[in-house]
Order: sequence, then structure tokens, then C-alpha cells
Amino acid sequence: MDADCIERRENISIEEFVECFLEPNKPVVLGATLTKHWPARSDWVTSEGRPDFARLAELYPTDLVEVADCDTTYFSDHQRTTMPFPEFIEKWQKGKQRLYCKDWHFTRSPSQYRAYQPLPHLSDDWLNTYYQEEKNDDYRFCYMGGQGTWTPFHEDVFRSYSWSSNICGQKRWILVPPGQNHLFTDDQGNWVHSIVDYNEARFPRLHELKKYELIQGPGET
Repeated sequence: MDADCIERRENISIEEFVECFLEPNKPVVLGATLTKHWPARSDWVTSEGRPDFARLAELYPTDLVEVADCDTTYFSDHQRTTMPFPEFIEKWQKGKQRLYCKDWHFTRSPSQYRAYQPLPHLSDDWLNTYYQEEKNDDYRFCYMGGQGTWTPFHEDVFRSYSWSSNICGQKRWILVPPGQNHLFTDDQGNWVHSIVDYNEARFPRLHELKKYELIQGPGET
């Protein structure tokens, strides 16, 4: 299935979003105009549309982040290292490794910088409301990486509804509709690590997988 199967909406009411996409559990891409006023859209990005490395390091000088090396495998994930955010930025600029900053709880940063405000369509956040009040935790993450960084095949936390806004660059998504576990699970019960580069003998029917692929541009959700 190609990206034409996924609707794109520049403007949509909350009622239409709930009725047409949230309740039937259908993916949708919301246009960049909905995020144009977010501070991150200007503070994190240069006038040429590239990451503003100096500004990012200035905004988050003391944060510690988990950084995945996308050229390694560690069980079902990549090998991760914890480092100061400015160190990650420095390594990213050097470009010697495909490093991906992942699962960063940046809304809890000591800097108190507020990068965004959830869209009205997505503000009924029952999962984070519970975890903030009961567990002193959250599932608001930021991901940063250069060309070729990626995440292994997975399902999101608690199989919940998720949304993702892209601030800079382009992101390729491969979404797999439910009910196809038998195609990406081996005889030991393990899921495939990557659905674009895999062992055909171990996953002989993976080529039958139905999936949606799309490119998410700057500002899109």
C-alpha cells in the first residue's frame, strides 16, 4: 500500500478528526499549518531549514539523553549510550556514526523551555494525565537524528494511540495494519528487527506483509 492510502488534511475539526480517524483507528497526516506557531518550529531550525545545532545545545545544556547507534543490534533494539545532550549534538555534526537520540523526556528538562503545545485534536491525553499524577512519569518523547537513523520494527507503548510531529527534515514511516503477526514472527516467537532488511529464510512470508509507507515533512503531524 502506498502513501495515497493515507489521507492528508491541512485543516480539520476536532469532531471530524475523532469520527473519521480516531474512532476507526485510521492513520492521518495533519498539515504543517497546525504547528506553525510552535517555538520549536523556529528555535530549533535555521533559516535554511536545517537543525540549529548551536541553539539546541544552548536550550538544553544539562540534559542527559539516551543515544542509539543505528549500526548495532542489541536484542530487539539498538545499542544505547547515555550522554549529555550537547555531546550528542557534537557527535551528530561530525557524522561518523548514525546516532539517534531516542525516548528523551524533553518536557521534563531543567531548562523549562516549552517547545510546543499539543494540538487541540490531540490534547485529551489520558495516558500522560494518569502517569504524571500517579507515577511521576510521562510518555512524551523527542527523537533526533540525521540521515539514515531509524527505529527497529515495534509497537508503541501499551499499544496506545500515538501521534508524532516532525520539526525538521523528512521522516519515512512504515505502518503495519493489525492481524499480521504470523508474517513477521519467526518460529521462536521473535519479531523481525527490520522489515526492509531481513533474513528471508527466517521470515519466509514477510514479503506478503500489507503496509502503509509515507514521508512526513517538516511541521506535519
